[in-house]
Amino acid sequence: MLLLPGFLVVRAPWPAVPFLSLFFWIASWWWLPSVGRARFLAGALLAFALGSLLRLVRLRPARASWPVLVAVAAALLRAGAAFVPITGAGTRLDTTAAQLMVWHDGMPASYAPLREAGSFGAHPHGLDAVAADLSLLSRLSVSRAAVLAVAAAGGLSVLGLYALLARRLTAGAASLVTAAVAVTASLVEAVSGGGDPAWSLGLGFVLAAAGPLVSGRTRSGAVAAGAFIGTGLMVAPAVVAAGAAAGFVSAALAWRQTSGLARDAFLGRLALAAVAAIATGAPYVVRVVAALAHS
Repeated sequence: MLLLPGFLVVRAPWPAVPFLSLFFWIASWWWLPSVGRARFLAGALLAFALGSLLRLVRLRPARASWPVLVAVAAALLRAGAAFVPITGAGTRLDTTAAQLMVWHDGMPASYAPLREAGSFGAHPHGLDAVAADLSLLSRLSVSRAAVLAVAAAGGLSVLGLYALLARRLTAGAASLVTAAVAVTASLVEAVSGGGDPAWSLGLGFVLAAAGPLVSGRTRSGAVAAGAFIGTGLMVAPAVVAAGAAAGFVSAALAWRQTSGLARDAFLGRLALAAVAAIATGAPYVVRVVAALAHS
């Protein structure tokens, strides 16, 4: 699920592949009808796997550089925290929502019968969706699938940081800073008991969007950034809001440093990102508004 369908995007840099994949799997919970999720997952993965064979034939493997290996090791370190009992990382995800999504084989309307009140659509369930998909695909219990979802959230937050830093620093410096942050975060998590894994995944999407949005040059990168922002809303809206505030400041600074055609191109990328974010997050926002209106 982390590899496909992002692997099919030929020009996508490798740190963006898992974000492109999870963007599709998470957003499709709100895009598509809320029934038959297990069949959709199996059919979609089969189609993507067959499509990836065409790319594998043309793929020319390159030897991984040491900065890439360091970045991957840092991501695995953060992901591994989910399996370490001392941090409790694997137990911080409330599995109620994911369990209901599995039972309904789609998006439920309420928390019944596990909770007495509350509209299901009024809350972000992006990370729950990942756990539910893993459970539906693998037949693992929801609690075990949730641990894997938490692990993915931790690892992707590190990859998002590396993808952003690599646009500003050399590859070696970016990987070393990323590794230092990963080690520090793991130590803090071990001492404090950790934070919200949904925030970690949301931060990953925000960081992955920041690079191509602020310092990118292509329209496809802007569209991907917007899709990441829209998906982040389904995972951790507060993180996206904080990221949007920081992004506004960065965009203002970038605006002052550009002029003429470069400024027009920058505005065009921002507009594309906004459209992609709206298109991605609109079904989720509509559900939230409808749920709050009936509460």
